[in-house]
Amino acid sequence: MLLNHSQEWAIRVIQQTHAEYIVGVDEVGLGACAGPAIVCAAVFKKDWAGHPEVKDSKAYSGTDAQKKHEKRTKALEAFIKPVLVHREIYCVPHKGIDEIGLGPAIEDAMRRVSLKCSHFFPGCVVALDGDNKPYLQRASAVVCLPKGDVLVPAISAASVIAKTTRDAVMFMYDDIHPGYSFRDHVGYFTERHKQALIEKGPSPIHRMSYKNVQEIMALRQSLGAI
Repeated sequence: MLLNHSQEWAIRVIQQTHAEYIVGVDEVGLGACAGPAIVCAAVFKKDWAGHPEVKDSKAYSGTDAQKKHEKRTKALEAFIKPVLVHREIYCVPHKGIDEIGLGPAIEDAMRRVSLKCSHFFPGCVVALDGDNKPYLQRASAVVCLPKGDVLVPAISAASVIAKTTRDAVMFMYDDIHPGYSFRDHVGYFTERHKQALIEKGPSPIHRMSYKNVQEIMALRQSLGAI
């Protein structure tokens, strides 16, 4: 993968810092229109080199959500948990996303989990996927890497932990709110999900601020469904 200047700088900072621990931070569920987003901060020894089976949660092959969940869970149990020092998970509820917007809600969650880890492991280096960089007084360095879930093992692991957590939540919601096939698409806007929304309207966990949900609501209203 060809790195840009900011990615090269971030990798260099991680490599050169004298921190004993690295905190990888990532989020999942941003593009879903139902259910929560999950943010995870995962702490490892900085010299952990990762494992080929621990990768960006989106990189696991397959089209079936359940089977991909099983692959991620296997990687979590076999290759992440044995070296995981600590982790913090924050669930961003759909109502919170609707109330203050996705960006601010995710930034707040990232700050919360990063702050906790930097408090427990002072002098750590914190590596976040994306562009948001919270101020953390106890961290020796805070770096942001676009595509960090591909470049930094600790971020990849955080991505897997967050994704397996969110999938488990959405599988539970499939039982609580039947008819939306949450077990199949875990809240993302597939054709099957769209048809369920047209037929049934939104469930209690749909993000009403999302344009695709609003368009379905407008369509149902025009058809006299509500």
